[in-house]
Amino acid sequence: MARSVEVIFTTSVGGVRTISAIVLTLLCFSSVVRCSDSEKSGDVRLPPMYHFENKNRCLSDDPSNIYCVARTIVKPDNSSNVWKIIKENSIEDTQYRHYLLDRGFCIKTCTKLVNGLTEDQKRFFDQKKFYVETPYIYDATFIPGMENYKRDYGRTTNICLGYQLQRDYNLSSYSEIEHCTTSDTFNKPITVFHVLFAVSIGAIILLVLRATFRDNRVVRNLNNNHVTVEDSSSSPENDIWMEFSLNRSFRRLLAEPRTKLQRDLAFMESVRVLSVFFISTLHTTMAFGASPMANPEQLEALFSNAVVRTASAVFPFLVHTFFTIGGMLLAVHFLDFIETGPKFRWSIFFGGVMNRYLRMLPAYLIMWLYQVSWLDRIGNGPTAHRLVDVEMHFCKKNGWTNFLFINNYYKYNEACMQQTWYMAADFQFFFIGMIIMMLLWRFPKSSKVAIATMMTVSVVAPIINNYVFNFVGVILLNFKHLRFMLFHYEWMQRDYVLAHPHTCSYFSGIIAGIAYHRAQKDPKYLGKLTIYKHLKRIAPLMVLLMSAPATFFYGIHPSSPSLWMAIYASAHRNFFGIMCGVGLLYGATDGSSKIPSIFRHRVVLAIGRLSFCVYLAQFNAIRFYFLNVSENGFVVNVHNFINACLVVFGLSYGAGLLLCTMVELPVAAVIKRLQGASKSSKESIKTETEINGNGKIKYT
Repeated sequence: MARSVEVIFTTSVGGVRTISAIVLTLLCFSSVVRCSDSEKSGDVRLPPMYHFENKNRCLSDDPSNIYCVARTIVKPDNSSNVWKIIKENSIEDTQYRHYLLDRGFCIKTCTKLVNGLTEDQKRFFDQKKFYVETPYIYDATFIPGMENYKRDYGRTTNICLGYQLQRDYNLSSYSEIEHCTTSDTFNKPITVFHVLFAVSIGAIILLVLRATFRDNRVVRNLNNNHVTVEDSSSSPENDIWMEFSLNRSFRRLLAEPRTKLQRDLAFMESVRVLSVFFISTLHTTMAFGASPMANPEQLEALFSNAVVRTASAVFPFLVHTFFTIGGMLLAVHFLDFIETGPKFRWSIFFGGVMNRYLRMLPAYLIMWLYQVSWLDRIGNGPTAHRLVDVEMHFCKKNGWTNFLFINNYYKYNEACMQQTWYMAADFQFFFIGMIIMMLLWRFPKSSKVAIATMMTVSVVAPIINNYVFNFVGVILLNFKHLRFMLFHYEWMQRDYVLAHPHTCSYFSGIIAGIAYHRAQKDPKYLGKLTIYKHLKRIAPLMVLLMSAPATFFYGIHPSSPSLWMAIYASAHRNFFGIMCGVGLLYGATDGSSKIPSIFRHRVVLAIGRLSFCVYLAQFNAIRFYFLNVSENGFVVNVHNFINACLVVFGLSYGAGLLLCTMVELPVAAVIKRLQGASKSSKESIKTETEINGNGKIKYT
C-alpha cells in the first residue's frame, strides 16, 4: 500500500488503461464463449428482441407502401414457460427488458394478415394498453408527424404483431407504432438549414483555399509556427483572413512547445489522446447496447461479471480528466499572467469568459447546423428515426440551450447533441474558476480559504445530491435505458451531466495549478507538502478499492436515502479527482523526466489538439456505423467490435481534423489577432516596430 509510486502520472491518469484493457479482454473472451437463446432458456425458445423486415425493399417494391417500426410489450402470463424465462432474464440492471420487442414491418403485409382474421380474432388480438414501469417508447412529440400514422394504423399494428407473437410463442402483447415512413422520405426536401449549412461550408472552403494559395507566397520563419510577412501593414498576406490558410493551421497543429511552461505541460495532450480513445471505445460499446442486437446476451454476460462492473464504476469519470486538465491550465496561465504586473480589473474576467465562449462557438455552431440539416442524409435504416429524426427535432427545438451552455441542466431529456453536456459543464467550471482566480488575485492572502472552500464544496455537494435523489454509492450500468441512449435515465439527468456534484475534478486541477506555480518559485515546495506525498500513493489505490465492491451495489435498492452511501459516492469521485490532480502535478514537475518522450512527440501533441473537434464529431460517426441494421440486429463479437471502433475512430478524427484546421484554429488565431490589434492600438507604431524588428510582423 505504501510502496513508492515512481511514475504516478502513469498510475493516476493512464492507470485507467489497465481497467479498460480488462474490459476489452473480457469482451473478447465473452464473444468466443457464445451464449445462445437456447442456452439461456434451456429448451424454451425466446422471441427475438429485434426483427426488421427489409425497409428499402418494402418501399421500393411498392411506392405506396408504408414501413413502420413498433414496440411490442409482452403481457405477463405466469402460466407460460416462455414468459417465466423472459421475466427471470429481465430483472438485473445489466439485463435488457426482454419483454420489450422491436418490430419493423410493411403496413400492407400486416393489413393483408389482419383482413384474413375473423372479427372475434381481431377483438382477441387487439389487446388494451397496460402499465409498464420501464419507459418503452419515444414520446410522440419526439418525432413530429407520427400521430396520424398511430391513428390510422395503430389497431392494425396491434392485431398483426399480437397475432404473430401468439402464433409463434403463445404470448399475448400490446404493440404501439413508434415511427412510420413512406417512399417519399427517400426524397428529402431541402430546407433553409440545408442551404445555410451549405453556404457556410462553401464560404469556409473558399476562404481556406484562397488563404492557402496566397500564403504560399509568404516568406516563412522556420522557428516553429511563426510566420514572417514582408511589408508589415500594407501587405495583403497580413490580412486577418489569411489565418484560414491551411499552412498556418497545420503549423499551429504541429507546433512544438517552446517555453519551459509549455514543455512542462505538453504531456497533457497525450492524456487527452488516451482519454478520447477510451471514451470513444466506451461510447461505441454503449452504441452496441443501444442498437438492435441479434445476440444481446453477449453484453449481458459481459457486464454481469464482477470485474467488469468494477471497471464500469470508474469509466464514467474518464471525462473528468478533461475537467482536471482544464482547471490546472486555467490556474497556471492565470497566475503566470498576473505576474506580468497588470492592474486588477473585472474586465479581465469578462474578457476571459467571452474569449472562451467565442473560441468554442464556431465549431460548435457548424456541428449544430449539420445536425439540423444534412444529418438526414446519413442513412435510411429502420432505426433512422431514433438516430436521426429525434436528434434533428431536439436540435431545432432546444439547440439554443447548447449555445447558452445550460443544456446539462435544462431539458437534458430532450437534449441536442447529448454528448455536449460536457461542453456545458466545462464552460460552467471555467466561469466559476475565473471567479476564484480573480478573487485570489484581488485577495492574495485568501488562498488557504479558497482551497478549503473548494475542497468543502467538492465533498459536500455530491453528498447532498446523492442523498436527495437516493442514488447508491457507485455508478451503475442500466441496460433498460440504453435503448433510449440514456434519455430517461434519472442518474444521468440528476447527477452525471450536472456540474455541481462533480466540482472535485476541476477544483483538483485548480489546486494542482496553484501548487505547480509555487513549485516553480520554490523547487523544494512539493517536497515539504506531506499531504501531496501521501496522496500520490493513496488516491489511485482508493479509486480501485472503492470501485472493487461495485457489483454488490447492484443488489441494493434502498427505499429511502442512505447517508453512508452518499458519503461513499462522494469519496469515490473525490479520490478520482485527487488522483488526476496529483498525477498531472507530478507529471509537470518531479515526474516530468520519467515520462517517455513519445508523450511529447509533435504528432501526439497534434492529435491531442484535435480532441475538442473529435468529441463533437464522435456521435455522428457512431450514428453512421449503427444506422443500417440487419434483420435481427448487429452481431456482437470481437471482429465487429474492433471494426466498429476503427470506423468510429477514423471518421471522428477525419471530421475532427477538417473542423479543427478549417474552423477552430483559424478562428482562434483571428480572435488572438483582434485582441492583439486592440492592445496595439493603444501603443505607438514606433514601439511595435522596435519590438518586432526590421518592419516585419511576426504572429502565430
